[in-house]
Amino acid sequence: ETYMTLQWMPWLLRLPLSALVASEGPDCISMSMVQTRLHLELPKPWEVHHYITANYHKTGVYLTAKVHMTMFAALGAGRDVMGLVEDPCYTFCTNEKAPILLVIDGFNASWKAAHPSSKPLLVAGSVRDPLEMVASAYCYHHEGKEIGNDLMPGKELLLLGPEEGTQLTAEYMLPVIESMASIFAEPDTNTLRLKYEELTESSEGFDRGMRLWLDHYFPGDLITREQRSSILEAVKQFDLHRNP
Repeated sequence: ETYMTLQWMPWLLRLPLSALVASEGPDCISMSMVQTRLHLELPKPWEVHHYITANYHKTGVYLTAKVHMTMFAALGAGRDVMGLVEDPCYTFCTNEKAPILLVIDGFNASWKAAHPSSKPLLVAGSVRDPLEMVASAYCYHHEGKEIGNDLMPGKELLLLGPEEGTQLTAEYMLPVIESMASIFAEPDTNTLRLKYEELTESSEGFDRGMRLWLDHYFPGDLITREQRSSILEAVKQFDLHRNP
């Protein structure tokens, strides 16, 4: 039955509403068919808003990127409407004018001003205490991770102790922290600031952050309750307490 309905769906969507009503007979108006067609014609969220999910080195880049991708994939977004911008770009930047963007390290007030959006822009991002960012970055690169990261002097940090290492790390991290602060220190009403510490301290904090994120990106009836519940359930896999 579902297969047959899908076969006929393109034809049904082209019919005027009057034809749908007439097909039920002169004395019967099938509101269910009308409501179904109206529901199917609701715009996609990225046809109403443009989206930027911003993150910065050691503020939960992998966490927020995975949530971002899962969230929009669940709503049917494909590669044609999703893009990635990273600073520096390496070979990763793609579809940079897409309505749904993940921006890593490079999103700041200057970038935002230079890239005006044709639709209302909604921004969400994870921020972290700058001192914690520096300490985490030093430990991360001192252990030899991401040697090829152009943001950081990875080979030097391998050899430096905590005092010299954190000082050098702070110098390199300063532009990233300044970019983060230019957007999230005093966020406007279209910008949601999520705190990395709250997303990672407990499952309750993670779930609360995810609900805030969905409320911000998809206000009103932009997505259904079923879609919202499905996304909230899907992103639980990225909670560090549920899946260490």
